[in-house]
Amino acid sequence: MMMGMASMLTSCESMDETNIDPTRMDQANAGSFLTPVIYNTGVYTWQRYNSWTFQLMQCLVTTNSVNGVGWYRISDTAGDGAWTTYYKWLTNAKAIYDNGVAVGDDNYKAIGLTLQCWLFELLTDAFGDVPMTEACRGDEQLYYPKFDKQVDVYRAIIDSLDSANRLFVPSKGLKYNDGGDLLYCTSGTDATGITRWRKFANSLRMRALLRVLGVAELDAASKLKQMVENPADYPVFENNDESAMLFVSGVAPYEAPMTRPSDLSSYKQLSEFFINPLKQWNDPRLLVFAVKATNKDENGKDVSGYYGLQSGYATMPTINGSAPNASKLATAPQSIAIMTYSELLFIKAELAQRGITTDNAQQLYEAAVEANMQQWGVELPDSYFDNPAAAYDGTLKRIMEQKFYALFFIDQQQWYEYNRTGYPDVPTGPGVATGDKMPFRYKYPAILQRMNRENYLDAVNSIGGDEFSTRLIWQKR
Repeated sequence: MMMGMASMLTSCESMDETNIDPTRMDQANAGSFLTPVIYNTGVYTWQRYNSWTFQLMQCLVTTNSVNGVGWYRISDTAGDGAWTTYYKWLTNAKAIYDNGVAVGDDNYKAIGLTLQCWLFELLTDAFGDVPMTEACRGDEQLYYPKFDKQVDVYRAIIDSLDSANRLFVPSKGLKYNDGGDLLYCTSGTDATGITRWRKFANSLRMRALLRVLGVAELDAASKLKQMVENPADYPVFENNDESAMLFVSGVAPYEAPMTRPSDLSSYKQLSEFFINPLKQWNDPRLLVFAVKATNKDENGKDVSGYYGLQSGYATMPTINGSAPNASKLATAPQSIAIMTYSELLFIKAELAQRGITTDNAQQLYEAAVEANMQQWGVELPDSYFDNPAAAYDGTLKRIMEQKFYALFFIDQQQWYEYNRTGYPDVPTGPGVATGDKMPFRYKYPAILQRMNRENYLDAVNSIGGDEFSTRLIWQKR
């Protein structure tokens, strides 16, 4: 009888071994969470630019409706997708950090912190007070998180990125990502990739500090000055190769953010606000961003070229505007920008222009413009800055006019920077209804009023009202 039992046990053990799928992990590790966070969040930020920022910032004009985002007719649910998506992937980013802690891997801890800070800044820049300290803790039965105040969220982001900077260990690489991560192809003992991750973390910190430059209690100016003056302690992007760019092959599972590239230009044309400065500067990026529009004059003569439509028009324009260049902007393989070397240079240029650092603002401005052109695959014309309209003139406005193009197709950064500085001079078209204006923020998702009402009401009281017109603590325009 015992022999029979022994036979049954042996048989069962054999079956267990047979049913193990050698191609699947039986336990999650920090590396298994990394690819989903980067890919899904990166793709969503591209889609968010296309569906929101593109029209809101008057770069794109729709021709099948005069009642949309470009006319500041904003739905109360406009921010719901951003809230849901960013918190979803914050859970994975937190898991990267937690797993790094569990196995004592400082690189995964640092990357987990970096990704969380990136996502939390996207959230607080768009909404104001947001759950942070108690967020993504459903496994602890914490289902109704309190909202952290904006100033505390930014403080945590700034401090956490400083911690990440000190955690990275280049010589260790990423032991759980043999195929490399999606930003810097880091694997094994790849010191170059980890060094670039460290530079990304510090560059993000400079973005966050610049955003809150006017918030006294955060002392952003002195922290930025410290970073610029101590590059060995705070390394940041030094060339385009170090920019945080998500490469999307277009082959499953890494599919392009737009299934049909033609949808980018379907009933959509670029605005004169977007096109005209590029024409005035004789800017080679125009050929990358736009396609020629077919037009004829009153005599039937062909006058095709690069034209923009009036933003927020009241009456449909009689000319054809240039469509966005779908082959360059929406066709895989493609790279999705998360943060670029050009943006980092514009940050440094602004710090110099404001007198926070002693760097040469003009040199940084010109280098930033050139870096952005190279990012888009074109060369800076030799005489580009001989043009008074493109030359640095010592003003923040001129820096922001060019930075506007450097932030093209980077999530909602154009919107955030406009709300921070008031530049460039975004037009309000004649078809915009009285009282409709550029929003300062999204409204909180309505579900919070039902599912987390007490904490929602505390947040609304804290920021001064759940309205599009409510200014966040860093908004000065």
